[in-house]
Amino acid sequence: MLGPVDQQSRNSANPLIAKIQRLFSRDLALENDFLRQENKILRSKLGSRVPLTETDRRMLVKYGLRIRTRLGEVISIAKPETLLAWHRRQKQRKWTFDKPAKAPGRPRKSEGNEALIIRLAEENGGWGYKRISGELKKLGHRACPSYVRNVLRRHGLPPAPNRKGLSWKQFLQAHLHVTWAADFFTDEVWTFGGLVTFYVLFFIHLGTRRLWIARSTPQPRRTWMAQQARNFSMVVEDWNLPSHYLIHDQDCSFAALDHVLKTDQLTILKTPPHTPLCNAYAERHVREIRETLNQLILLGESHLHRTLRSIQDHHNVQRPHQGLGNVIPLGFDYSAEPASPLEVQRHATVGGLLNHYSVEQAA
Repeated sequence: MLGPVDQQSRNSANPLIAKIQRLFSRDLALENDFLRQENKILRSKLGSRVPLTETDRRMLVKYGLRIRTRLGEVISIAKPETLLAWHRRQKQRKWTFDKPAKAPGRPRKSEGNEALIIRLAEENGGWGYKRISGELKKLGHRACPSYVRNVLRRHGLPPAPNRKGLSWKQFLQAHLHVTWAADFFTDEVWTFGGLVTFYVLFFIHLGTRRLWIARSTPQPRRTWMAQQARNFSMVVEDWNLPSHYLIHDQDCSFAALDHVLKTDQLTILKTPPHTPLCNAYAERHVREIRETLNQLILLGESHLHRTLRSIQDHHNVQRPHQGLGNVIPLGFDYSAEPASPLEVQRHATVGGLLNHYSVEQAA
């Protein structure tokens, strides 16, 4: 039992505690009112539907069930029925151990694996599914033949027997050292009769990039072309370069040249119409010659011939070629030691348009 003093002190303290509780409840109610209004404003800014993650739903269920009786007055993101549905779904997952559904069948390989399969198929037209699967096994990739087949089908690549043969680029790369290319280019030359268009015929060996420029003529007639074909045969023999293929376009001027050159040892390959990239090596060389000729005013046929001879010599014995690893087509004496700047000598041709440098040998 409480004594008289304890009972008196308790009675005197109860009104104070009750008053503090009333003040605290009023402040809390005002704070809740403010938060509700703030939530309504924010809700109106966010739109009709707020995207929620599974973690967000769990938090709302956790705290919403504590105020279930007043949930309809407070909640604004979802309906109370929706919150209860989330709660039921969480209980089901707890006891059923629900996990995200997996796609049926084997897991799909990485995109890099598929890209490697496509690359092997395109670079090796005769390889079948088993051959590609075996090659992948060498590289540490696991891919059964049926998977390889499915990948090739998705990318429109047929089986090996029906796949396309060598591409034109692959053919050229495989036959560079036995292939020549021929082409014409024109230039305007001033003569006593005025400005005349001259046709220049040239041949380039794709493997070594060695260039031979034939004579020029205002009219590439049949007899002139036949003579250039015979001259070309002698050049090939003197240079001792193999020649199994000759590439040129379908210009009718090449008919006489083909008649002389076509033998059992030499096959003529004509590019399709309007496809300069099929004779890209020759087209690139035309651009190289143009870079020089466009800087000149040619006065007479002899001036044109001297300029072309200088371009040919510069191309064959003076200019490094990037396609050959920055070496010169014909043999060149490379210096064993770095040259001193004072020993470097400039050699200019065609009025300084074509330059090359060498080390001046001491007397």
